Amino acid sequence: MKKTITKLLLVFFLMVVYAYTLSIENIPDNLVIFEGENITMKTLLGMNTKISSGTMETASNSNNNSVSQKAGKATLQVSLFDNISLKNVNVDILPRTTVIPVGSIAGVKLYTSGVLVVGMSEIEGMDKKKHKPYENTGIKEGDTITQINDVPISSTDELMKTVNQAQGEVVKVQYIQSEETKECSIEPVKTSSNEYKLGLWVRDSAAGVGTVSFYEPSTKTFGALGHGITDIDTEELINIASGEFVTTRILNITKGESGLPRKDTRNS
Repeated sequence: MKKTITKLLLVFFLMVVYAYTLSIENIPDNLVIFEGENITMKTLLGMNTKISSGTMETASNSNNNSVSQKAGKATLQVSLFDNISLKNVNVDILPRTTVIPVGSIAGVKLYTSGVLVVGMSEIEGMDKKKHKPYENTGIKEGDTITQINDVPISSTDELMKTVNQAQGEVVKVQYIQSEETKECSIEPVKTSSNEYKLGLWVRDSAAGVGTVSFYEPSTKTFGALGHGITDIDTEELINIASGEFVTTRILNITKGESGLPRKDTRNS
């Protein structure tokens, strides 16, 4: 009989421990609230919360409520019987503000970090022969060229200028391939127009579209919904250095089909 009672007590104890463990695990590590907003922590018997630091105070009620006083950061300490510390919750308190709903289409022009290789082609040299200067160098479509002869490259014009300044000498090309920085050497080919070419088609910008969802007048900030923009040729996500909004209007919308995304035609 005693063994049975002992086993039941042990099972009960383990169930209680398990319940408290689940309760602690369900308490978030971070919270984001607005000024004046209450925090109600669902806890078990004996578990209490109190503010250990920051711009909050603990309300005097039995629900372990905490209320934010002003914007800033705070730390909410969860303890057992006010003696055993169980967990600290980081709280970000945001100022209350009023925003204006917008819902307008916005065009976005993005500038790449470096220049994106979108194609390769043979170059006809002064000898009237076809050349592939990029052949066997390891560089391929989708790579991003960042430097030529240790000179940073941020546009197609800079790439062309730096290559031509080499006057046909072998140039050292630094590029990024699958998030790995690599280097290769390419000997430019002189064309009939007295220009030196690498045989690479490159792009330094791309365009996309999104929706401006709200505008906050006092800070002149806004929020916009969009998606990752891929290059039309490589179908890879573009590594963005900077960007700008451009005026956009919808010309027509083509109904999507199963398995194919909807395509919109817009004029920027």
